[in-house]
Amino acid sequence: MIAFVELPLATLLAANLVMFFASAVQASVGVGIALVSVPLLALLHPQLVPGPMLAAGSLVALVTAWRERGAIRYGGFGLSLAGMALGTVIGALALDALHGPDVERVFAVLILIAVGLSVAGLHVKPSPLSLGAGGTASGIMGTMVGIHGPPISIVFQHARPDYARAMLGAYFFIAYVASCIALAVFGLFGVLELKRAAALLPGVCAGLLVAPAVAGRVSQAQLRAAILLVSAGSAVLLLLR
Repeated sequence: MIAFVELPLATLLAANLVMFFASAVQASVGVGIALVSVPLLALLHPQLVPGPMLAAGSLVALVTAWRERGAIRYGGFGLSLAGMALGTVIGALALDALHGPDVERVFAVLILIAVGLSVAGLHVKPSPLSLGAGGTASGIMGTMVGIHGPPISIVFQHARPDYARAMLGAYFFIAYVASCIALAVFGLFGVLELKRAAALLPGVCAGLLVAPAVAGRVSQAQLRAAILLVSAGSAVLLLLR
């Protein structure tokens, strides 16, 4: 047992391995950290999500946004953030109302919904309505489970790659931080969760370091399929546990 985070050493090492892979994926292709890490971390130790994962993952989102900062367009960005703010409050209220086994079941169902949205192939153009709706759905799902990506990614999936990476990276950073603040307001994120987030940073930093070396060597289609398979399989295990 590691006293300062109240986790077994084996769990902490496995969690850092998950964050290493998830961070490398996110930094390489712009999305994927939550879909990879949340279901696996929930299986390792339920209290690693959503707060600790969101706090640790905010570093990856910040680095992604900084690399593509020249492509950020702030008009549409504001609309998605307004929706995200509303969704974050709704998600925190819903999570505060859940107890015991219900939490894991809701996690599992929302993860499967996220996977379904990712493979739906919906064709949505960035518009005031889609940005607001996508931000709201993203805020709800992200605060409850830690997965902000699918609802808002659908809005940008047909946009120019550098624009999509920049907007999503900046959005995820603000969304992750906002979700942690909302969780803290409801007593669901505190010093212990912050310590656990810090304990995940070695894996995050290692993933960021290797991402540039592997970015051009991995098929994005195969990587996306692997992400969705791991996420769906882990969600099913959570439902059956």
